[in-house]
Amino acid sequence: MKYYSIHVFYSRKNGYSIPFKTTVEGEEEIINAAVKKGKLASDDADSVDSVDEIDATEYKLMGGK
Repeated sequence: MKYYSIHVFYSRKNGYSIPFKTTVEGEEEIINAAVKKGKLASDDADSVDSVDEIDATEYKLMGGK
């Protein structure tokens, strides 16, 4: 299992990041898995700026369960 931070940015002032854990790899696959699991709105998938791998501690600090 790997942990990721998915960053969604609409503009320099608006955006958010979500923690996500999965076994899939590749940015597009991770985004699709997050949408499929309901962690990321499908409308927001087009606004993903980056997907960064993080450790378990950071995942939990971001609110991941």
